[in-house]
Amino acid sequence: MCGICGIINADSSNNADNSVLHKMMGVMVHRGPDDEGMFIANNIGLGFRRLSIIDLTGGHQPMSNEDGSVWIVFNGEFYNHSDIRSELESKGHIYKTRADTETLIHLYEEEGIDGLQRVVGMYAFAIWDGRENRLVIGRDRLGIKPLHYHFKHGNLVFASEIKSLLQHPEIRPELNENGLEEQLIFRYMAGEESLFKSIKKLLPGHVLIWQDGEIKVSSYWNPTIPDEFISADEASAMSSLEELLEGSVRMRLMSDVPLGTFCSGGVDSGLTTAFAKRHADAELNTFSIGFYEKEWDESAYAQMVSDKYETRHHIIRIDRKQYADSIPELIWYHDEPLYHPSSSLVYFVSKLAREHVTVVLTGEGADELFGGYPRFLIPREYSRLSGMPVFMRKLARSMIGLLSSRKLDKLGYFLPLSPREVAVYNSQYALPRDVKPLISGDINGNSIDYRFSLLDKPDLTPKNLPAYTMFLDLKTYIPAALHRQDKMSMANSLESRVPFLDHRLVEWALTVPQALKIKGTKNKYILKKLGERMLPRQAIYRQKVGFGVPVVDWLRDPEGLGRYLELLSEPRFRQRGFVDPKQSDKLVADHLAGKKNNCEILWNLINIELWYRVFIDNSLVPNSSTVAATEQPGS
Repeated sequence: MCGICGIINADSSNNADNSVLHKMMGVMVHRGPDDEGMFIANNIGLGFRRLSIIDLTGGHQPMSNEDGSVWIVFNGEFYNHSDIRSELESKGHIYKTRADTETLIHLYEEEGIDGLQRVVGMYAFAIWDGRENRLVIGRDRLGIKPLHYHFKHGNLVFASEIKSLLQHPEIRPELNENGLEEQLIFRYMAGEESLFKSIKKLLPGHVLIWQDGEIKVSSYWNPTIPDEFISADEASAMSSLEELLEGSVRMRLMSDVPLGTFCSGGVDSGLTTAFAKRHADAELNTFSIGFYEKEWDESAYAQMVSDKYETRHHIIRIDRKQYADSIPELIWYHDEPLYHPSSSLVYFVSKLAREHVTVVLTGEGADELFGGYPRFLIPREYSRLSGMPVFMRKLARSMIGLLSSRKLDKLGYFLPLSPREVAVYNSQYALPRDVKPLISGDINGNSIDYRFSLLDKPDLTPKNLPAYTMFLDLKTYIPAALHRQDKMSMANSLESRVPFLDHRLVEWALTVPQALKIKGTKNKYILKKLGERMLPRQAIYRQKVGFGVPVVDWLRDPEGLGRYLELLSEPRFRQRGFVDPKQSDKLVADHLAGKKNNCEILWNLINIELWYRVFIDNSLVPNSSTVAATEQPGS
């Protein structure tokens, strides 16, 4: 796990700047504290920071082929590299290391970018092909590893982190106003756009080729909803799930350094821990996080899983002050406003884990693939009610709006909408009706169009709406969650691996009938049935909290997140011009008075303002020493 960056200038006589590349590498030292390297040849420069996982003494990057005509920087893991290595050696390729990176460069020599179809792993890479005078950058199928770029006047700059790009003198940080509405509704921008005006994300499963001052972006993996779902019964489907997940976990135990698992006590991390324990060749460390507020603390369930599998368990607890203190620094690590309140929790549990291991396995992705979120029940209920005339659905919306339930209010809002609108807005955190009045009339964002473009399907109907909603999460929500996972773990020089997002498991999960994912009111039905074989029942069938955070109450506490509400009344916020201050004042007043729960929009406003101060006007320099929480021994 590492950090990569690079520069290529359209003018071949304009040499890549050594000092700029050093700055780009230096700001990512947390991604790779063990080693650094650089390759410069005229107008091309590649930079690398290394966190050593495989072949600790070898594996220095940038790495070249045998004759130095092809160079690579690689961030991630190529899990099946040893299976392909023997084939490549039989074709005459000569290896100098045991590193998986070397297999990728030889595979590229043999098959070009088509070779990516054979790679199982998580990665972002850049390959300079001196033979063709072209640069190829690519990203893994699910977007587990990040890759950002800036392209202007034929010049390309890329990096694992946006803050690295900002070290380049020609890249100035500016707010992308086009994405403000999407940011406030969903907490993140999907697609290739970012909240920085001139910086893009390379999409998951895509490659970008630079040649002769031009770029071409193309997809090499593009999953779709199948025409027909598998007809397997519950038992056979569960058998396939177990085989795929166990194989994925076993493959991700590949490491020359100590590893463990994040164990929150739920079924996703519990199954990951169970399979890891079954195949680990050393003592397994597990890590969880808790709160002092008992109603939010799940550490007891994590302890149950640890006790069952006799892991060496570590628990950390944080309070509202520690949590609030961390926000500005974590925005700096995250590059953009924090996607989710749980980002801080991922940071703190990663900080704890790094004291004991270098690699962790997590349960990320299971909820999206198998219908784990309560919000997945809404498209199903919508489909049941969609046969009602529109005027009746509008009437039902008005009646539901009188109730105090946020989930019912969301369903009521959706009733008159089209299936596409329901699928797109199902993953929202703030309804468009609440966000639109807040945004200045001078700003007209349309970045949400990307989400709608993914569902431009003639066969999208209320009947298959739940399946398409989960599919949309795969293309939008999962990459955002993985961005959080990567940035918060790598802030602590910790590699995180995600067994549920092995692309073969993902492809199979797309074919599983909805009835095996959501049955009645039971979410993640088939996953929980598998869990019954391997985990304490209390850990499986409990109210879902996950990495939840008591944001509602902490926003009303001046010792917690409430301290940041003052930012929204300061002149600099009010004068920025992208938010109506009267509307934001009302949101704050109503929340503090307990009249309405406005935590979602307020969380987003606070994060956007803090992000603006950290990156755009440089008026806030985060403290580099986040307040440490206290590890507590497992009981």
